[in-house]
Amino acid sequence: MRKTRIILLFAILLGTLAFVQPVSYQPGNFKPGSEPDGFRGIRWGTPISLLDQMVQVWEEGDLRYYEREGDVLEIGGAKLHKIIYVFWNDRFLEARALILKNYDPSLDELCNFNMIKEICFNKFGEKKKPMFGREQYSWLGDRAWVWLGAEDPGFLRLMVGSAELQSQRSALAEEKTRQEEAFRLLKTMEAKGF
Repeated sequence: MRKTRIILLFAILLGTLAFVQPVSYQPGNFKPGSEPDGFRGIRWGTPISLLDQMVQVWEEGDLRYYEREGDVLEIGGAKLHKIIYVFWNDRFLEARALILKNYDPSLDELCNFNMIKEICFNKFGEKKKPMFGREQYSWLGDRAWVWLGAEDPGFLRLMVGSAELQSQRSALAEEKTRQEEAFRLLKTMEAKGF
């Protein structure tokens, strides 16, 4: 009977841990003075019209995606596949650096990802490695956020963005959703003769 209780308690504990979000997934504060005010010399909110060498590569909804001609595809020696600059309302919102996969089987590690992780930890502050799941780290401040993740071995990226502009964008999207719901409700009431 005692053995059954211990096994049951252990199973409950493991089940509870499965639903707990690892510390590294939760936003954390930047080290003092390390919160970025932009990316590669472009400050958050800079209008696209003030930037040279930006080439639009696609758009989706209210976002426009650009690459910068002549961009050095490297961060601290770590190789990148590409860097995408994201603009909302023609203002710089975030940057997405796609990290080149460079797996070293002798070390069993993703070399470029680990180099960028070390750079981020040194610059923004240490994070704990997740016990389970994918390796993801985030920092959240008043002006900016940073997210670094190995979502799967083939999809590695660093994202840096404006917290203020993202908050404004989210608020506008929520307001638009509320207006659309109110309009649908009004149309439904009209159709029912109210």
